[in-house]
Amino acid sequence: MKLTLNHVQRLNLHALLGAQRVDVGSIRMIWAIQDRIALDADEEKAIELKREMAGGQERVVWNSRFSLSAKEFEFADLEVARIRTTLQAWDSYAAGRDRHWLEPFVDLLFPTEIPMLAPKQKAATS
Repeated sequence: MKLTLNHVQRLNLHALLGAQRVDVGSIRMIWAIQDRIALDADEEKAIELKREMAGGQERVVWNSRFSLSAKEFEFADLEVARIRTTLQAWDSYAAGRDRHWLEPFVDLLFPTEIPMLAPKQKAATS
């Protein structure tokens, strides 16, 4: 599956994947995905990305006035399943704050079908 990701999606997905508690086989897959979507040094410089420690955890911050062009990434079915599982399992999203980067993932990876409502049946009269 091809996914086109902007830098905000890449950074957030990278962080979510890194926060997973999984077995060694899954860790290797996660690292492979993270390595592929990671920003390179020029991209980090372009958005003024900085790493800082907060509560014993590394976090990244960047200058939101700058942006990068979206990039297309090809993912195998197992990788897509891992991404889907990661997004589905995370329970700390903020519906408003995360919508701008999360909604494209939700639309693509978790499609919903709107059920067709049957027309109201007329009550039988005798």
